[in-house]
Amino acid sequence: MIEMQKYWDLVMSSKAEIDTISSGLKALEKDLAARKSKLAVLGSVIKEMKTSLKQNELELADMTARIKKLENRKQSIQTERELKALEKEIEVLSFDSSTLEEKTLVLIDELDLKEKDYTRMYAEVKQHEEKLNAEKPAVEIKVSSQEDTIKKNETSFNSLIEKLSISHRSKFLKIIGSREGKAIARVAGEICGFCNRKIPASLAIDASKDDKVVNCSNCGKYIYR
Repeated sequence: MIEMQKYWDLVMSSKAEIDTISSGLKALEKDLAARKSKLAVLGSVIKEMKTSLKQNELELADMTARIKKLENRKQSIQTERELKALEKEIEVLSFDSSTLEEKTLVLIDELDLKEKDYTRMYAEVKQHEEKLNAEKPAVEIKVSSQEDTIKKNETSFNSLIEKLSISHRSKFLKIIGSREGKAIARVAGEICGFCNRKIPASLAIDASKDDKVVNCSNCGKYIYR
């Protein structure tokens, strides 16, 4: 049983190593996905800003044409009242045009900053993507190596577990399948090495005998010394 626990510990160690290796790669993948998501959002914002800018430019062009048309109408105005009304209309339209032009200039500046941010973020995404692609092969090799180690130790474990009686085999597998993966513990004096609780003296004595198979009266682990 001691040897079986040794092989099982090696199996558990390799599985833990695979989890550690894989978690590092998953962290990189998660970080890359988050960066790509932010880049996509920024790309959508830039697209919307460009649409707004184009709309503003069309409106400004329309206002300029309308102002020019109104200016040309001055020549055909016959009354002072009509002239004042026309000039008022030109004044309002010119003010709106000026306001829209200022907003457009601000939008152009903001768009320029967003595009610079996009260029920077795009470069960072590519850098992280290259890093991830560079690390994947090494990770796959390490995982494959650990998987080979697991198969080797599982084979050794299985060859020994078959030698146990059906009752002990079933119990051993049930105990070793627990979260901690420990089915056997050494007894020091009358203290179980797993649960650190005292066991009956007679049980501690039996744990030292080769012809006895005993379990801790507290945690149920197989015990020896």
